[in-house]
Amino acid sequence: MKRCFYDRAMGTVFYDLQRGTRSTIEVAVLPGGDVRVRAPRQMTEAAVRRFLKEKAPWIKEQTEKARNEQKEWMEKRFRDGSTFYYLGRPLTLASRKSEGKTVWREGALLLIDQKVASPQKRREYIEKWYRGLAKETIERRVRYFAGRVGESPNKVTVKTQKKRWGSCSSLRNLNFNWKLIMMPQEIMDYVVVHELCHLKEMNHSDSFWKLVGDVLPDYRKCREWLKYNAWKVEWEQR
Repeated sequence: MKRCFYDRAMGTVFYDLQRGTRSTIEVAVLPGGDVRVRAPRQMTEAAVRRFLKEKAPWIKEQTEKARNEQKEWMEKRFRDGSTFYYLGRPLTLASRKSEGKTVWREGALLLIDQKVASPQKRREYIEKWYRGLAKETIERRVRYFAGRVGESPNKVTVKTQKKRWGSCSSLRNLNFNWKLIMMPQEIMDYVVVHELCHLKEMNHSDSFWKLVGDVLPDYRKCREWLKYNAWKVEWEQR
């Protein structure tokens, strides 16, 4: 749950507060501009806000820098030299004369037929290429983890989901966002396991998270990655 504090120069700033067994407080501005605060468990909310007000000029500078970098990242994505991701590995977009293929991968290059020049057409062809890979890869990972979870879905669909990476319906159908194919394999696997576990527990109770942890003991790291890095697979400002 996000908290907020008000600074006259910055306005309202939202931040995530994480408490633990530590003796000092720290603030970090993450890629994309999110603000994360780590504080001792016994520190009061008032003390946290005083600390943030003291750090307000630095926070403002770093959040503006991070958001400008994010904006630049998203706006340049369909030009030669732009960076894309495949299972967490960076690919550099380049155009090349093709004999039959429109989009394909060679090593660290994402290649597109040089006849495809407009950003919109490039986007359409690259998205189609990603969707095909996503469907094949996600369906394979569902089959693999279904055996470990002990549950199988009725149907698996890979599509665009604006606000979710995966979902499970009451009809035991699983839906996944095709953009998972750009994330590291362990992140995709976490989303797959998460939705498979919902076939047993249609909630986020302690029992549910125990099921997830039995299959993926490090699932919390995956949740953390999604929270702060998922913007890297977006293609436009939201």
